[in-house]
Amino acid sequence: MNEQCTHHFPDDIRPRHRLHGKVALVTGASSGIGEASAKALAAQGAAVVLAARRPADLERVAGQITDAGGTALCVRADVTVDEDMAAAVRAGEEHFGGLDIAFNNAGSLGTPGLLAEQKPEAWAEDLGRVLTSVFLSMRHEIPALQRRGGGVIVNNASQLGVVGFGAGISSYVAGKHGVVGLTKAAALEYARQNIRVNALALASVDTPMYRATVADSPGTAHRFNGLHPLGRIATAEEAASAVVYLAGDEAGFFTGSVLVMDGGWTAQ
Repeated sequence: MNEQCTHHFPDDIRPRHRLHGKVALVTGASSGIGEASAKALAAQGAAVVLAARRPADLERVAGQITDAGGTALCVRADVTVDEDMAAAVRAGEEHFGGLDIAFNNAGSLGTPGLLAEQKPEAWAEDLGRVLTSVFLSMRHEIPALQRRGGGVIVNNASQLGVVGFGAGISSYVAGKHGVVGLTKAAALEYARQNIRVNALALASVDTPMYRATVADSPGTAHRFNGLHPLGRIATAEEAASAVVYLAGDEAGFFTGSVLVMDGGWTAQ
């Protein structure tokens, strides 16, 4: 079941920015990259639909967007549930008149373990969260963009969508490679309908999920920093800046592309 909350900023005093008049949907908007991206899109004038499973966190993010002068609608939604994604897109159309931008960000690392040790049901569940969730989101977002006359989709593919990583997360790596393939296929299918579809390939980003992964091992954070030639991981705000760029007119000739933002990781 979807739960909604709306936060508005008076239109007569809204600052004019490059995404003014646009409507954006962000999945996984309750924390991390999704939260930072929702705030960055709102800061550029977009009305933002925040979708995630944790209503209290969505309320917090929506309140912060409003306090900063933006507009947000929060919708409780599970990206692995088709009806939830249909409802999230519908909410944006009903409350804001349409959909122009979608950032499909929600996901998780899945079940750790070597490939041969994984259970088929765990594999299927992991791909459901990483890959099928993007399909479910796009299958409702694309008709909404068509009704708007075009728009932009950005899929969070991770740098593990373009390289391998021998760390016992084969389902995640396979799923993110699938997101890259799905991005390219969708971009070609809908290019003539003024719909751009791109993927963002991020390396390690300082988010609650990342911190939970390295929290039990202080040396792990140092090791991950060392994997990036820049000697550090990205901030969520840096990731959000790439989302805003791909969503804007400045990236108007980008489609079917994978924007790699990884501190030099894949260049190695």
